[in-house]
Amino acid sequence: MLFSLEAIYKSINGYQESAKRYANIQNVYKDFQTDSNSRQDVKNEMTSINDEYVGWITIQDTKVHYPVVKTDNNHFYLTHNFYKDKDMAGAIFMDYRNSTEKLDKNIVLYGHHMKDASMFGSLKKFKNQQFLNEHKVIRLDFLGSIYEWEIFSVYTDENTEWMKTNFTTMSEFGEYLHTVQKKSIVNQQVKISQEDTILTLSTCTNNDEDERIIVHAKLITKGM
Repeated sequence: MLFSLEAIYKSINGYQESAKRYANIQNVYKDFQTDSNSRQDVKNEMTSINDEYVGWITIQDTKVHYPVVKTDNNHFYLTHNFYKDKDMAGAIFMDYRNSTEKLDKNIVLYGHHMKDASMFGSLKKFKNQQFLNEHKVIRLDFLGSIYEWEIFSVYTDENTEWMKTNFTTMSEFGEYLHTVQKKSIVNQQVKISQEDTILTLSTCTNNDEDERIIVHAKLITKGM
């Protein structure tokens, strides 16, 4: 019983500490979103805190409002936050195979499914058709511009084929799009073609070790 209470306390404390750390960096980001600061100023400030900062992701009416980082593997930021400190919440991070110099055909971002809906814990909301209809746009500050993406597919999967970031041919990418759109559990009438660029968000379901909630979105606004 004492062990159980101690575990609960540590878990709650861990969530609270993670929330404080990310609230701090969110305030820094907000302070730099002024007319007097350029996007380069924002990037300079973020990279002064973490030199692996590559962007910022926001989804309206969710807790998704975080810096995005990228390193040379897909493991480090599972257990380390934006400050590179050990943290159960980890960080939102880009697949190590993605480029930070250009838009790949599929940009893949990962984040933990936290019970308080922080990090990518709110992705489960997109399995609800009404919520998705009202929150179908994802904003990504990347490469010095704001890009907007419209969600076209949401599903759970234990396979990893959705993790593919680049494709040998356009037809290969077209087949990939057909596959992930067919898997969707929501009905989004979004036209998608091999000419498009997409963003993929991934988080665990907490139901099964290998099961993931996958959200795909197509680029609709290029570099504001």
